[in-house]
Amino acid sequence: MVEKRTEEQIVAQAGIEVILGGKPYSIAPLVIRDSREWRRKVISLIAPIPEMTKKTTDTPEDFEQALTTLLVSMPDQVIDLFFEYAKDLPREKIESSATDAEIAQAFKEVIAVAFPLAQSAPDVITRIYSQPEKTTRKGSR
Repeated sequence: MVEKRTEEQIVAQAGIEVILGGKPYSIAPLVIRDSREWRRKVISLIAPIPEMTKKTTDTPEDFEQALTTLLVSMPDQVIDLFFEYAKDLPREKIESSATDAEIAQAFKEVIAVAFPLAQSAPDVITRIYSQPEKTTRKGSR
């Protein structure tokens, strides 16, 4: 479960706490410059998913390619992206002891920190649309 980071943790740039191979690790948040490029890579990875999910068994080769991408290639790319973000972690040691489920959870934690503006967007939209509309009377100044 992704725990919401406190304001204090965010301001202090506290590490992202994850469990991999049954051991706790701390991942330093990337600075804006590095995070920007990393987010672009995440988006380029997930952007093709809707198109892949449209493949049917009517074209078996396309269906097989989409499944292979979604179930084999993409998880490996997610792991690569995770370790690109968590560049100080001992990748070889972790890959020989951690489970896919642990990496998936750790990646969720990283995503929560890497995309804070996306997480706040629903709150902003709600605030904008929940404010009472200002009406002006005809003839008033």
